[in-house]
This record gives sequence, structure tokens and C-alpha cells, in this order.
Amino acid sequence: MWINADISNISQNSTIILANNRQVLAFSRTWGRQNDNCSLPNAVSWQQYLRQTWQALDPNTTKRLISNKLGRALIQRSMQKLGQLKVDSQLLNEVVKNNDYCSAHLIDYAQLSQSNINISKAFAAWMEDYQQRKQQNNLLDINDLPALISQHSDKLDKPYIYGFKTLTPTQELLLGKIGYQTLDFTATTADNDKLTFANTDDEVLQATLWAKGLHEQQADRQIAVVCPNLNANHQQIKSIFAQVFDNELVETGQKSYNISLGLALTDYPLIRHLLAVLQLCGQLQKNRISTETFNSVITSPYISGAQNERAPRCLLVNRVLSWAQTHFSLAKLQKHLEATKQASALIETIATQKTPAKQSLEQWLNLFDDYLEAFGFAGSRSLSSTEFQLFNKYQLERYELNQLAQLDEKISESAALFELQSWLAQVIFQAQSGKNQIQVLGSLEAEGLVFDDAWVLGMSADFLPNTLNMPRFIPSDIAQNHQIPHSNFALIETDSINTLNNLNSLAQKVIFSYAKTHFASEQQSSPMLKFDTDAIKFEHQFTHHKLQSLTNERAVALVDKQIKSGVAVLKNQMACEFKGFAMRLKIQSFDEPHIGLSRMEQGSIVHSALQYLYEQISTKEALLALNDADLEALIEQKIAQALHYYPSSGFKKNEQQRVAKIIHNFMQIDRQREDFLVLTTEEKIDADIGGLQFEVKLDRLDEMGNGDRIIFDYKTGNSSKNDWCGAIIKEPQLPIYAINKAAQGVAFIQLNADKISIKGLAKNQDSLPKQRPHKECLQWDEQIELWHKLLQTASVDFQAGCAAVAPNKGACDYCDFDSLCRVNK
Repeated sequence: MWINADISNISQNSTIILANNRQVLAFSRTWGRQNDNCSLPNAVSWQQYLRQTWQALDPNTTKRLISNKLGRALIQRSMQKLGQLKVDSQLLNEVVKNNDYCSAHLIDYAQLSQSNINISKAFAAWMEDYQQRKQQNNLLDINDLPALISQHSDKLDKPYIYGFKTLTPTQELLLGKIGYQTLDFTATTADNDKLTFANTDDEVLQATLWAKGLHEQQADRQIAVVCPNLNANHQQIKSIFAQVFDNELVETGQKSYNISLGLALTDYPLIRHLLAVLQLCGQLQKNRISTETFNSVITSPYISGAQNERAPRCLLVNRVLSWAQTHFSLAKLQKHLEATKQASALIETIATQKTPAKQSLEQWLNLFDDYLEAFGFAGSRSLSSTEFQLFNKYQLERYELNQLAQLDEKISESAALFELQSWLAQVIFQAQSGKNQIQVLGSLEAEGLVFDDAWVLGMSADFLPNTLNMPRFIPSDIAQNHQIPHSNFALIETDSINTLNNLNSLAQKVIFSYAKTHFASEQQSSPMLKFDTDAIKFEHQFTHHKLQSLTNERAVALVDKQIKSGVAVLKNQMACEFKGFAMRLKIQSFDEPHIGLSRMEQGSIVHSALQYLYEQISTKEALLALNDADLEALIEQKIAQALHYYPSSGFKKNEQQRVAKIIHNFMQIDRQREDFLVLTTEEKIDADIGGLQFEVKLDRLDEMGNGDRIIFDYKTGNSSKNDWCGAIIKEPQLPIYAINKAAQGVAFIQLNADKISIKGLAKNQDSLPKQRPHKECLQWDEQIELWHKLLQTASVDFQAGCAAVAPNKGACDYCDFDSLCRVNK
């Protein structure tokens, strides 16, 4: 990349003003190429020249030159002061652009004030307030410098200029006083190809393959891919280049190409995580924590403990999501922080810190630094080159923002954070690139440069010729009289011809292309070039990889035979070996978000109410002794006890009525059973199935009048003896109880609003209400023997690591392991 001009008359003491920073870099390369080790002349952009010259002329001035960003912030304050309460970035950009037009084209604010256009009058008032604000604080911006420098024009050497299509009136006035020499751009007549594509994906892909092919042939060739709408098409171009060069994860500086377009700092993950940390700190102190912010911070790779506590922090996120709340309190969170000691300490440190309601922006920025230090932000992991540059850029911008603190009064923490976020959002950042031979750049950047090879994309009628584009706040007659770009068709024609000539001169051979469609929109070719109407038939080449199958049906044998959730383990193992094996991974599952009480909570309430009830009424005789009124009162009391920890709500009231109806109906059935004595409720016992040890809880154990002991299990859903009679056990709960607790029968007590029933199997038929014959159920002793055999086999298989993906019918219906299993459903 070079400039196309004769620089033989330039000495190392000369000053060269170039149209943009890209041309400054190109001039440096051109100079080094032609002059070996000679010192580089003073090559600067227009704004660099103004700053440099003003500082040299008046080094001891008391006036402070503010940055463009600080100028924007002051303009925004002037707008808000005069009644424009909402100032978004788009409006502010337009205001700043119009102010630059006024400065560059010598338009006095008084001209706008005297117009009959309200928005022009408002704009003039904003700018006059801004000028007063600068004067009161002894400030200058870049637009003030040309007038100040022109007062000392006789002290300045004549510079060279290069790359300007036309000088603005302000540039002509200043340079006319100083005197200048032009480095003429040497226009060339290139050998051009003009290609038509069906769509922009094909167009960009072909240009990318072309650039890659040239680079592979000769690695030192300077190649340009010019995209007029680079900003709008950035993601499309970035994606296609990454796919073709297969370097999605490669650092910017190590790629063979450079896409010349930065993003706002707030678009980078590191900065978004940083701002989220600061937001969370404020929320912790107010005790109103956003679920979205908390989850973003707690899983951030940039804070302390990110690696050590990665797994428990992810589980904590799932826990928070299960609450289905947009905000929550610290008290609700604290009981779940046991597994995340470092995160808990960080949260406790910030939550207990006292901060004033209002203080200066400088004080808030210092506090923000303390927050980031407390969280160990960006200090607990190795940063990539891009991340390191980003964090350094943040620190530089944070200190520049501090200058604004000298002009503001005390503000709240949320206002200070908003100032910081707004400031960072207007900072465009691009990581430093290496010596990339392929440059992907916009048309304005490309003009005035020379490459070995060049391809210009997007030569549609939307690009050339330019469209009429009036400034929003400057009346059209004033804009045209002062020759503001794109304000009349004569200016547009001249600019378009200059642009095409510059693009033609990018290389000895330039390829121009356009696409007939961009996504869903049709496009026409630029009338300034003649393209074929037929699009190139572009065949996509895909590499098809043969799928390989891997048989992996056995894991390592289980070492620790003491497990949790043993009933669920054996149930899953018998339904599908892989489903059982997945339990060894200890994946925590959470309920789906719900309104009111969940199914699990409803079942727990019924269990607890019945437990409290039968702790007081332990025999049929005691049950029959209660009249209906006393029984109803007792049921209401026990339900209230079970619901004690639930907050008051309409859901709680409805649940109380629902459970009361279910238990009342069950009491009528229990009154009709044979004599019974409730021995235990919710009894915990140790189970052992084939050496696999775990704890289970019996809902209820009764002793009948004949001495038989019956184990009952409450079911608030549907139940059937089919689930445990036969060659396949779908619900192993009762069989496991029967094997590990001496009993002569087992039964489900089905408790739901539709039906109350007792379904079971007993050695003595009189021990249970009359049961329908079931062809799959054996006699009690034979059934116990079959259960023992089936459960023993499942236990041995689980311990051996059997993990074949071979589900029984229905095993996949409510499986929690879809993301791990590849079975075709």
C-alpha cells in the first residue's frame, strides 16, 4: 500500500498534510521504500496538523484543547439545557456533523438563527450555548484552531498536501495564507474487469477466494478489497473471510488480511462484562439484583475464581433462572452461595460497602476502579492480544472522561455509570494488525492509495453516483451556497467522477463488481460503469466429510457404591442404560419456570399435610372417632401447617382448597379399610440393591389387624400396577421398599382431583381394599423374587458402566439428557 505521487522533492524537514490516517501510513511506507533509512518527514492528517501547529505556536497557553469526544459531551449538555431532554447517539452524531459543516464551510450561526426553520434555530441556539460553555471554561476544540493559527501564518513553513478531492473553505483560507504545494495524484488508466453476480454472498466469496489465491502465489503482494458499504456489510464480509481463510479463532495481528473497520468499545465482550460488573455492584448495594446482570457477571471469565468455580457458578445461574424473576434480593441468593466461596466473598464485600447518594464523576470513576479491583477484573486470566489492547484502551478513555468531571456537579451512581457507558459507546476501536498484505477497506480510505491488485465490490447505483443528501439542521439554500458536499447535483457529479477516477487508479488492474441482489433487495449496477446483465454462474464448492460411527457403550466401573437418588438411578438404568449412566455425571436439573406452585411443590404439600395428619391420627379407631366437623377442622389445620412457609397469595389460597378436597375424599376411603395402625410416616431407611447403597423415604407404613405390614406411597399423578408388575419395572420405588423393609404388601395411594384409589399387591388379599386381578402380577413371594432379580441386574449393570443407548418404549418422553444423547426421536 503506497501513495501514487512523486515525492522526490520532499526532504526530511518537510511537512506533508494527507487526507486521512490511512494515507499517512501509506506515505510512510512509500517514503521508506524510496529513501531507505532516511528520517521520515512530518506526515500528518489535517487534524493532526492543526493540533501540532497550534501547540508549537502557543506552548504556554492557558486554554485547554478538548478532544472530539469531550466536545460531543458538552454539546449534549447544551442541548439538554435548552430543552432537548432526549439526545440519542444518532441525533448527537447529526448535530456534530452539522457543526463541523458550519466550521469547514464558514457558515455563521446567525444565518441559521435568522432562518424561518425551527430546527435550524434550535441548532443555532445549541451551538451558541456550546461556544459560551467553552469560553467560560477556557476551552478550545479542533474547529477553533484554523482561525487561531491563521493569525501566525507568517511564522509557518509551506506544507505539502495530498489526497484531498477538494479543500473546504476553511482549509483554503488557512492554507492560502500559509502557502502550500500539492503532491499531485498520478491518475492511471487501469485495465479493468467488470463482473456481475447473482447476490452479494457470491460476490464477496469470489473476491475473498481471489485475494487468497493471489496471496498464496506471492505472499508480499499488496492486495485491496474495497467495499463502499463496509460499515453496513461488516459482519457478512468478516464471516466470509474467516470461513475462506479458516482463521476464526486467530488473533487479528496474525491474520493475512485486515478488515479496516472498528467497533464501538461497548460492542466488545470484555467491555460489556466490565460494565456489567459495575452495574451489579450498584444493584447489590440497593439490594435489587437483575437476573440478567447477575448471570452475566457470575459466569464472566474475567473475574476472580472464574476457572476454579466454573461448574458451581453455572449451576447457580440455572438456580437463579428457575426462579423466573427479573429481579431478586440478596437474601434469596445467599443460601445458594455455599459452593461458590470466592463469588460469595466478592458479593459480600460489595454489598456491605457504603457509598454516598451523590458525588463527583471523578469520585465515582475512582470507586468504579475499586469495584473492578475487588472483582479481580481482567487480572485472573491471561488476556489475548486484543483483550489486552481493549483493557488498555478502556483505561485511557476512563482517564479522558475524568476531564468531564471538572465541568460537572455531583451526580448519582447510575448517572455516572450512564456517562461512562455513553462515553465508551462513541469510542471506535480496532485491534492493532500486523503486516497484513490484504487490506479490506472502505472507498474513502482507499482513495489516493496504490496496490498491486485491487477489487472494488458493491458498484451499484446506490454507491455511484451519490444521492442528494442535505444536512438536517442547515437550510438547503445555505448548504448549496456554501458548497456542502452532496447538497446539489453538480457537486455530486464532480465528486462521483473523482471517486471513480481514484478507484480506477488503485492498481494496474482493478476488478469492479456488483450483485443483482443484496439479501432480499434487488440492486441496479452503477450507470457510471457498464456491466453484463447476466450474472456469473458461481458454483459453491463444499467439502463433504464422511460421518464416522463410534461404539461407546461402556464407561469405567463405578468406584463409590454410596450414591444419591438411588431410586431414580435404577429407574433410568432399566429404562435406558445411557440414561442411567448419565446420572453418574451429577447433572442438576431444574423445574421449568411456572406460574403459581409447581407440580413438585403441590406434591410436597400433600405429603406434608398427610404426614402431620397421621402423626396425630394413628389408627382407624381414632379416625372414626372424629365427626365430620372435627375432621374438617383438623384437615384445615394440617394443610395450613404444610403451607406455612409459602407467601400469601391467591395461588396459596387455591391450593389450600384443592388439597382440602383431595384429603377429605381420601379420609372417606381410609375409614372403610380394615383396622390399621400407622407405624411410621416419611421414614428414612438405608437401601442396598446388589451392593449399591442409598437412602429412601417411605411415605407411610401401616400394620393391619391381621399383623401384615403394608408400605404405602402417595402419588398425586396417575399410577398403575403395570409400572412394576411384569418383566420390565418402570417405577421401581415400591419394589425397592419391599426388598429392603420387611413387609407383606405394597400399594400406591393415588391422590388427585379426578380419582382417589389404592392400587397394590399383598400377600394377604384382605390387607388391601379389593383389587382387580392383574395378569402380570405374581403371588407375593414370587413377585418379591422377580423384583430382586430385575433390580439386582440393573444395579450390577449400572456399577459396571453399561451405557448403551437402547431406550425402552416411553423412556425418551421426559428425558433430561437430550443434549447428551443422539437417539433419533
